[in-house]
Amino acid sequence: MEVIWFTENYPPNKGGMARSCDRIVRNLRKHYHVHVFHFTNKAKAFEREEQVGGSYTALPVYEDFLFTLNVAWSFVEKDELVKNSSCLVSYGSNLCLKGIPLFSQWLEKPLLSCFRGNDFDHAVFSQKRQDVLYAVQHSNAIACVTQEKASRVKKLGLNDHVFFTHNSIDLSEWATSDLDKQLATKIKQDIDQKDKHIIGLIGYLKPKKGISFLVETIKHTYLKEKLHFRIIGDIDPELEWLIKTNEISYSVTTPDSRTSLIANYLVCDAVIIPSLYDGMPNVLFEAGALKVPILASRAGGLQDVLTAENAYLFDVLSTDQLLNQLENFVKASASDLEQKTETLFRLIEKQYTPQKEIENYLSIFSKFI
Repeated sequence: MEVIWFTENYPPNKGGMARSCDRIVRNLRKHYHVHVFHFTNKAKAFEREEQVGGSYTALPVYEDFLFTLNVAWSFVEKDELVKNSSCLVSYGSNLCLKGIPLFSQWLEKPLLSCFRGNDFDHAVFSQKRQDVLYAVQHSNAIACVTQEKASRVKKLGLNDHVFFTHNSIDLSEWATSDLDKQLATKIKQDIDQKDKHIIGLIGYLKPKKGISFLVETIKHTYLKEKLHFRIIGDIDPELEWLIKTNEISYSVTTPDSRTSLIANYLVCDAVIIPSLYDGMPNVLFEAGALKVPILASRAGGLQDVLTAENAYLFDVLSTDQLLNQLENFVKASASDLEQKTETLFRLIEKQYTPQKEIENYLSIFSKFI
C-alpha cells in the first residue's frame, strides 16, 4: 500500500506532535510505503528525499493559508506518487484540516483523518468549525488520540468510523544511564532546593496546560513554601510572569539532548500535568518510563492511562482535589510512591507499546481504507 501522509508536525519540527508523527510514520513504514508531505519552510520547497519505507516532500507555507493550499494543490494534483497512492492521511494541524479533505475528494482517494489535540479542540469552537465538520463527514475513517475526543466526534452524527488510537513509547529509548544520573545529581545541586519537593512542568506550557489554575490554587497555601517547580521546556511569558509575581519558587531549562531531558526528569520528585483540556501528552509516558510520580488532571487522554492506582488524579479545575492530591503526594512514603510508579510502568510496558499503537492504525487501514 502507498500512503500519502500530510502534516505540519514532523521533524525537523520540535514538540510532542512532531515526535508522535515521526514515531507513527516510522513504524507504519514497516508495513506500507509512507510518503510524508510536510507543510514547512525548513526545507527547500517541493524537494523530495527518498527514505527507507517511503519518501519526504516539503510543501511551502506562506503567510496566506489560502495561497499555501492552492500552491500545494497545484503540486499534488500532478504528482505521480499521489496519483499512484492508495489513500491520503491528514495528521493534525489547521492546514491539513482545511485542505486535505478537499484534496481527497478531488483525487477520489480514501482519507484517514487523525485528530490529535487543538486541531479539533480549538477548531470546533471557532470559525473553522465548518472545516472540522466537513473533514469528519468526508473521511473514510477518523483516528482520535483520546477516547473523550472519539466520543465527541461520534456524537456529531456525521461518521460512524471513529476510532481511539492511543500514543505509545519505546521504553528502550528511555533507559537511564550512569551519565544521566550523574548529570541529574549535578543539576539538583545547582538548583539547591533541599527543603522543597521539586515538581516538573514539562513541554510547551501554553494556557491549556492549566498553569494559571495551579498557581491560583497554591499561592495562598502552605504548599507554596514546600514546592519548587522545574520548568523543562518552554513557557508562555505571561504564565512565567504569573509564577514570578506570586513568588512561587521555580527554575527554567530547555534541554538540548535526550541525556539532558532524562536528567531533568530524574531531578524531579514528581511531574504535574494540570491540563484544562489535552490530547495524550508524551510527558505522561516519559515520566512513567522513568518511574517519576505523576500528579494530573483527568483531562483528555490523561484519564485513558492514569488511575488512582498509578498516579495522583484530580478533576479538571477542582481546587480542592488538586490541593488534596498535592498533600497526599507530599506526605506519601517512598514505598507508596514506588508502588504507583511501578504500576504505571507495567501498564505502559504492556499496553502502550509502539507495536500496540501501530496495530490500531493497521486495523483501520485494512477495514476502511
